[in-house]
Amino acid sequence: RGLNLGSAVMPYMQKPAVDALKRALRARGVTMFMNSALRTLPQQFLLYRWFLLRRCGISLAAPPGSSNHESGLAIDISHYSSWRNTLGNSGFRWLGGNDPVHFDYVRGGIDIRGLSVRAFQRLWNRNHPNDRIAEDGSYGSNTASRLLRAPASGFAIGPSCSSQERPP
Repeated sequence: RGLNLGSAVMPYMQKPAVDALKRALRARGVTMFMNSALRTLPQQFLLYRWFLLRRCGISLAAPPGSSNHESGLAIDISHYSSWRNTLGNSGFRWLGGNDPVHFDYVRGGIDIRGLSVRAFQRLWNRNHPNDRIAEDGSYGSNTASRLLRAPASGFAIGPSCSSQERPP
């Protein structure tokens, strides 16, 4: 209620950020137009590539594995200037002039950036035992080159729940 989501928005955020957003919406009493929230690794990868290639009007994008959008703690909105104070009072930090539409929730939640990178690295290695990459959760050239070659339909061998593959 009071929130209009853009067509590409995945409407998922960590609970503390959702609660804060609800408080801000109630406090302001007008509809917010959200352009972005949670992003998956492939979405962040594509956005970052478009930024590097200067495509689609993308003026700023974080490398995959480093965006707060991947943690469900960030939003991009239209009419950001009218929301700055209300979101600030609710625990969101405005990124500023470099990316004026972007707000990060900073009063809670868990930093899970990099987990999607590690999940991809593990899936790649399960499906390509002769072309392994480090499973460190860090996005770099090896991970980027494999993302470019990853099948859009998904990997033939999916994740496993064995105790040997559980994160520490």
